[in-house]
Amino acid sequence: MALFLRRGARALPALSTRPAFRSAASLVPPPGLCAKFAAPTTSWSTLPAGFHSSSGFQRTRAADRSAAATGDSASSLETQISVRNASKAHGKLDVLLPLPGVAGLTRLAIEDAGASVQDVLTAIQHADPSLKAVEIATPNGTKLARTVRVSELTSMPFCLRLNHVNILVENDAATMDDLRSREESVAFATVKAEVEKDPRLILPLNEFYRMCHNAGAEEAVATKWLRELQRRNLVVHFDRSKNPQLENAIILRPYSLESVLTLQNALDSELYNLKHDRKVKERQLEELGRALKKLQTIDNEVHLVARRMPNAQKWVALSGLTTFYGALMYCVWDVYSWDVMEPITYFIGFSAVLGNSFYYTITKKVRCDMLDLTKRYAARVEMVSKERKHDPAKIEELKARIADIENDIALLSQWEKTDLPSPALQ
Repeated sequence: MALFLRRGARALPALSTRPAFRSAASLVPPPGLCAKFAAPTTSWSTLPAGFHSSSGFQRTRAADRSAAATGDSASSLETQISVRNASKAHGKLDVLLPLPGVAGLTRLAIEDAGASVQDVLTAIQHADPSLKAVEIATPNGTKLARTVRVSELTSMPFCLRLNHVNILVENDAATMDDLRSREESVAFATVKAEVEKDPRLILPLNEFYRMCHNAGAEEAVATKWLRELQRRNLVVHFDRSKNPQLENAIILRPYSLESVLTLQNALDSELYNLKHDRKVKERQLEELGRALKKLQTIDNEVHLVARRMPNAQKWVALSGLTTFYGALMYCVWDVYSWDVMEPITYFIGFSAVLGNSFYYTITKKVRCDMLDLTKRYAARVEMVSKERKHDPAKIEELKARIADIENDIALLSQWEKTDLPSPALQ
């Protein structure tokens, strides 16, 4: 038992302590008192049952002595001595007290958790009849009622006043409670993080209890944690449900869309099927929209490439005609006369027409005029589409399917709003 004393205590050795308040004046201990406490000799005959003296477990330290006037009423609230409750069990008291009328340290042991403050005061006065004032108060000076139980007293630090000396009693049980509270907070944070990271929508109840058990929590604590998670809107548990599947399951992320749909399926399967079908149709619509956009991009590239070749052929044909007629005019006006060039022009024209006719007759190909750009453009589009394995007819098919799915989505949405049964249910 560690004992810390502070100077300024009347009829007590000047020992170090942790003051709760600063006194207005200090008291001078009588000479020779420190030596008296150094060799404690406590009489056991005057102590009641369960209340005995001991000099063990103490640790004192001499402090400076100072002369001062007698303290006033304000100094009576100063904590001059600090002792610690050595009892490890909650609701029990085991301290060493320096009583003014008893040599050495007197051990006060209260084993009955149902005892009251009055019993503690009676035991102290019985041990030292010379005491004139014995009170128990809070560290800030508030006097405690004599009916307060020892179990409540040991759950907090309290101040024991012996005449004009105040002794602060610190409880190890309260410290252990704080430590357990901090450990429980860390374990709860661990379980909470695991629940938030779980990708599932439904968590089995026994798995949650096993998770809490691995974190060091018993079933009662795990139940308290489950209620706290529900209060934070992280999970939902229907513990009073008559459905065993719902009672033994914990719904994770209850306010997410997937969890809401799962709950709706359990409550109203018809409405859930309508919404599920609508969601499926909407996903199909998105996929078809992406496929249509891709095909339209390829189709635009095909038309752009097909448009370049007819344009080049057109300009080559125009350039050839311009060159031919330019050379013909040059020959007519500068080299030969029209009488000479006229038969030549007839010969060239007739030869071109006859050669073109013979070519399509022999090869049996469809006649395509070089200046018929529309036909040549369509032929070029077909050729480039085959090279790129592009089927323009698929675009129209996708557009038709998209129109049908949009119609289905509109009907399903209307059934959801008006709460009409689907045709399959009629």
